[in-house]
Amino acid sequence: MKTNKNFKLILLGQIISLFGNTIQRFALSLYILDITGNPAIYANILALSIIPYIILAPIAGNIADNYNKKYMMIFLDIISGILMVICFIFFIFKMESIFLIGLVMILLSAISACYGPVVTASIPQTVKNNYLQRANSYISQVGSLSNILGPILGGILYGFLGINIILILNGLSFIISAILECFIILPKQQNTIHKSLNLFISFAHITKTFKILSKNYKTVLGIILSYGLYNISIVPINSVLLPTIINLDFNLPSQMYGIIESIIASGLLTSGILINLKPNLFKFSTHYKLNYLMPLSMLLVGTLLIITNNINIGVLGITLGGFIIMFCLGIGNIVTLTYIQTSVPQNILGSVSALSTAIATGSIPIGQISFGYLLQGRLNNGSILLISGIIAILVCNFVRSNIKNNLIKI
Repeated sequence: MKTNKNFKLILLGQIISLFGNTIQRFALSLYILDITGNPAIYANILALSIIPYIILAPIAGNIADNYNKKYMMIFLDIISGILMVICFIFFIFKMESIFLIGLVMILLSAISACYGPVVTASIPQTVKNNYLQRANSYISQVGSLSNILGPILGGILYGFLGINIILILNGLSFIISAILECFIILPKQQNTIHKSLNLFISFAHITKTFKILSKNYKTVLGIILSYGLYNISIVPINSVLLPTIINLDFNLPSQMYGIIESIIASGLLTSGILINLKPNLFKFSTHYKLNYLMPLSMLLVGTLLIITNNINIGVLGITLGGFIIMFCLGIGNIVTLTYIQTSVPQNILGSVSALSTAIATGSIPIGQISFGYLLQGRLNNGSILLISGIIAILVCNFVRSNIKNNLIKI
């Protein structure tokens, strides 16, 4: 695919800022577990950091649809960089606390909630429709690479240099990303919605968007609902269960956790590369069949953790199962995102993206808090995976029935 300068700049900006963000989140998760040793506290902080996505989603959609996307990306990256520098100063003077970490994660989530819909809505403005799936695969590969190399770098930096270095590097990455975005040129777009960031007006607009989807774009609405359902049953495995098993149960060093996390995340990279090489291999009407590999992996790994206490076998099973899950999620995300971008009008694409963010991320705390309390209870890790696998099967059945019965019309 021949990429133009604008898409390349968006891609490069994503590479820099996502790498910094991934390293930071990984290091903060290790820091929280190190100072508390409590997975429930860790899960609750993660869940709280999701709240801004829910509250700000209506405004984020309004921003993406009505304001200059280039300027918004620059502004949000600069604010993120300043926030990291301020946090760095607090840590340097030994004023850090669980409250501060939670506040920083919440503020960064608020910025990310606004940033995501802006980037998503800008991609169709930089490439032609027949190149959208490949463009999305490039964006997916950037996220995958950051998830692969980020934990490795985060584990090394955290283990040898500490959290302070990570904070300042992340701050610099946001500033560099903002500088690159200054050179992006996007075409002007006719907007029909009043430019107001009033929460109630924005909420009314996103409610209207929901009604439009439910009436005219049931396919898209079904996709968005499936995002939320998968996030309840699958996402907490990686964000809550995995660090608890590796760090607390297996008592492995942060560097090893980083390597395991990176191998698992390489499933996303593999999916992006495969779609880029074979764009016609995965179709929206049939991609749901691949989804069943996710609950199958969860059930097999859960059974493995129950019948054996061998750490090496446990690590191997978790790593392989996690890789398969990430691969399937990567394929599904790229295929469904391309469908959304080519199905809905451009003037509401930002709001659709924001609605998707609100539903998808709003469901994450349900899974995270549930996993946190299950880990504090009597259930072992294998049993938790078995329960999650059964729920994931039901979600796969939902997606399949929607497609086959034309509840999601293709």
